[in-house]
Parts: sequence; C-alpha cells; structure tokens
Amino acid sequence: MRKEFRSIRLANRPRTLAALRELRMARANLAAAQQASPFDEAAVKDAMAAVRTATTNLQATMQDYLLTALKNVKAKPAAGR
Repeated sequence: MRKEFRSIRLANRPRTLAALRELRMARANLAAAQQASPFDEAAVKDAMAAVRTATTNLQATMQDYLLTALKNVKAKPAAGR
C-alpha cells in the first residue's frame, strides 16, 4: 500500500506542490495580516479563511491519492492466489 501511495504521489507531484505552495502562501498572508498596523480584523478573518481553504485542498488532494492507491491495491490479485 505504501509503495502504491508513494507512486501516486510522485506521479502527481505538480498537483501536490501547487497545493503546498497555496498553503504556504496563505499562511504567509495570515502572518502578515496579523502583524499589520493598524490591526484589520476583516483582513485577518479573510486570511484565516484562506488558510482553511488551502488546508482543506491539500488534505483532499492527499485523500484522493490514498483512495486511488486503495482501489489499485484492491484491484490487483493477491500474491499466491
């Protein structure tokens, strides 16, 4: 299973890296909004929402890979049968 999951991750590297970049950028924007002077509550809330969205996107991406790996492993006949 691990080998299949790793293979899928590598095959989808550009998608994974894009999701990671999106999360890093959202976190950086949140840090900047938190340190801004004067404090802008709406900007911080928007930045927090962007971090949640990016986190969800990355998690969904990894779960898509996991589901694909599970389907692939289950579809292969077991060794020795």
